[in-house]
Amino acid sequence: MRKSRTILLACAAIACAALTTGCTKGRVFSHGGEAIRFTTASGGGYTTKTVYGDDVETDGVKKQALNWVDGDVITIASPQAEVQNVGGHASNYVIVSPTAGVPSKGSVQNEGDNGLMWGDDADATYDFYAVYPKMRDGLTLDPATGLVTAGIPAEQALTGTATTKTVGEGDDAITYKVYAPDMDYAYMTAATKGVTPSEDANAVSLTFNPAFTAFEFNVSSQDDEIELTQFQILSPEGSSDNLAGTFTMTAGSLTTASATSGTASVTVPMTETVTAAEGLTFTVFTLPLVNEDALRVRFTSKDGDEDTKTSWIDLKYSNSEAAGDNAGKALQFQAGHKYRINMLKLPSNQWKITIAAEFEEWVEAEDEVVIYI
Repeated sequence: MRKSRTILLACAAIACAALTTGCTKGRVFSHGGEAIRFTTASGGGYTTKTVYGDDVETDGVKKQALNWVDGDVITIASPQAEVQNVGGHASNYVIVSPTAGVPSKGSVQNEGDNGLMWGDDADATYDFYAVYPKMRDGLTLDPATGLVTAGIPAEQALTGTATTKTVGEGDDAITYKVYAPDMDYAYMTAATKGVTPSEDANAVSLTFNPAFTAFEFNVSSQDDEIELTQFQILSPEGSSDNLAGTFTMTAGSLTTASATSGTASVTVPMTETVTAAEGLTFTVFTLPLVNEDALRVRFTSKDGDEDTKTSWIDLKYSNSEAAGDNAGKALQFQAGHKYRINMLKLPSNQWKITIAAEFEEWVEAEDEVVIYI
């Protein structure tokens, strides 16, 4: 059994998208009963979606932009402010005229006729919570506490029209078929507390950050043509880690996230062929929780006309001295980040991978292809 080590490349944290200028009906911060204006800056609606943008390097850190799309809708809530003429404590706001980049910026205006209003007490303080996309079945925001409830599906299909990207040059070039992820599950939240309306503070600032973890895979073949039928990322048997299901968190506080129900895997069914020159790029979302145990990446492919074969790797640090105190430990993926796993090779008898750490050797399992790293 031949072993070698590869060092991973790119763990790209998701850049926060941002909204700037607020814009609602009525004057702002002058007297009670007038419209509250919002400006939003993000560390990161239902019918329109944010999209991943270009990689941007800021202060020596490479991030991938998470750009607002014109027409994106967010929900903003406050236990103290009420919706003008309607009552209630939550209102939807539309992003207009966004700009791409890190951060992504856009203006905000009411989705309906009325938005949140200041009360009559000039000395009162206000708390504000927000979620993207806007509230819907399976995505709620409690105005009183800022509690967000949301879900990540256990099966995530390759949807939409694929685009292409080419990496490398000449004989080393690989053209990838790229499927964009379903951004309905690219949740972001924000919170600003203790705001006192005044003539000087004429807008409430909300900072959005991602409430999910994303993994982008770039897959090709080392040699023979391979027909992929399924991908999975999963927790080992007996692990308490959940990758999909329902979770709750307080808006603006990712450290409060916890799974209320869940499954240990995310599955992507597919019928895709990769070669040495033609690859596949896809992204999966998981719950915004740090894993305790080593996650497993597993591909299933055709083996002849009727059979299939599976190959997998447990994502651990190597047992070598170079790994130091992390030797043999699970690689932990931080909530709210995107991890880009590049140049994943799927030959007939071994795979090679680059990501952001060193991994344990490939695992040999009964009825599975022997794979090495």
